[in-house]
Amino acid sequence: MLDGYPQIPDCVDVEQALLGAILLDNSTLDRIPPIEPADFSDDAHARLFGIMRTMYGEGQIASPLTLRRYVSDWEPINPKLTFADYVARLVEAVPSLRDAPAYALTVREMAIRRKLFGLGTDLVRWAGLPEATVAGMADEAVAALDEILSVARIDPGVSVSIGQGLVDVLSDLSSEHCDDSIPTGLKSMDAALVGGWQRQQYIILAGRPSMGKTTAALSMMLRTAKAGHGVLFLSLEMPAKHVVARALADIAYAGDRRIAYNEIIGRKVDARHVSYLHDASQAYRQLPLLIEDRQGLSVAEIGARVRAVKEQMARDGVKLGLVVIDHLGFVKPPDRYRGSRVNEVTEISAAIKQVAKEQDLAVMLLCQLNRGTEGRENKRPTLSDLRDSGSLEQDADVVLFCYREAYYLERLRHEPGSQAECDREAKLQAYQNMLELVIAKNRNGEPRTVTVWCDMGSNAIRDLAR
Repeated sequence: MLDGYPQIPDCVDVEQALLGAILLDNSTLDRIPPIEPADFSDDAHARLFGIMRTMYGEGQIASPLTLRRYVSDWEPINPKLTFADYVARLVEAVPSLRDAPAYALTVREMAIRRKLFGLGTDLVRWAGLPEATVAGMADEAVAALDEILSVARIDPGVSVSIGQGLVDVLSDLSSEHCDDSIPTGLKSMDAALVGGWQRQQYIILAGRPSMGKTTAALSMMLRTAKAGHGVLFLSLEMPAKHVVARALADIAYAGDRRIAYNEIIGRKVDARHVSYLHDASQAYRQLPLLIEDRQGLSVAEIGARVRAVKEQMARDGVKLGLVVIDHLGFVKPPDRYRGSRVNEVTEISAAIKQVAKEQDLAVMLLCQLNRGTEGRENKRPTLSDLRDSGSLEQDADVVLFCYREAYYLERLRHEPGSQAECDREAKLQAYQNMLELVIAKNRNGEPRTVTVWCDMGSNAIRDLAR
């Protein structure tokens, strides 16, 4: 114990009650949240729990009598109480079998608090080391918190009677406004996604380089914010200034007037266009859209930023609805899986899905597809093209692929003047402004392909009917 600090958290009496409940009814192990022997503060309790769990898993009965052979040589509790007798007394320490899940949750929470306590004391010690850098200490602390956070996540679930569930659904049907739906800004996409993005939804937007992932995400999120829903764009790769330049090119786009975002970035815009950009941007300046340029964020840091921005927007009377992360390849993986990209991606994906559920918002993660599409005649991506881990497909509620036929036609060449070249040029002209948004997975609807109009240079995406 450090001077001025509280005692290290424990809950020996609750551990006793939990162990006693398991001794009274071994099936208690099926009803409690997942815990590990290491979650117990008392080493003997940890060993006893491990033995009982193993016995139950092997179809044996764990009782004070059957356990006696395992614990007969253990250190006695005191000169008058052997450990075997202590195990027998645990049965008497059970206030209620029904409360066993609550005991397990308390044991787990105290274990997490002990980890936090240990991290806090480590930080105090590190801060006193002259050779320790602030950045280094912060990195160590964030990595440790990331580890603790991944352990601490328990989905409490939702329990609702069929009667109440029916009332809730019918009430939504009768309401003119449903807060769960977040418009994409494209009527064709909203129709395909049954109203747009949904709260607690995890969306994967993937494609090969230059297919329009960032273009589609930025253009849609602008319209989502314009509809009054708060949006956070976490740019892990692109400078915020470049993101804003893309958004400005989209905002200012008109059929008879286009300004490419690279012209804005390169300051190659004349005074007349600058004036037009100023005018076009007026309606967007107060949008609830926050763009953050942050490199190397871990999933724990992403979660922290989402919570902070959600609270910030709430103070301004806005409800955060959509978070876009660009992109998976730049999310800092957890240290415990270093060297195993499959496990890294699995952990990242699960954590981001958890953010969507816990914070009650839609989260879109941009991903780059592997090269598998390049070797096929039909280069439209499929779910098997997702890189590194099948958990992306498994975790996501919606998987969207971006595909542009024009990209491949532009790189295909035939003999000048040949029929094949004429056919290519005609096809390129027809597909030049077509972007396919392939909905390969749609938990709330059918997979389908939505074709939209695009101007890649201006970062503009529009409904094809327009």
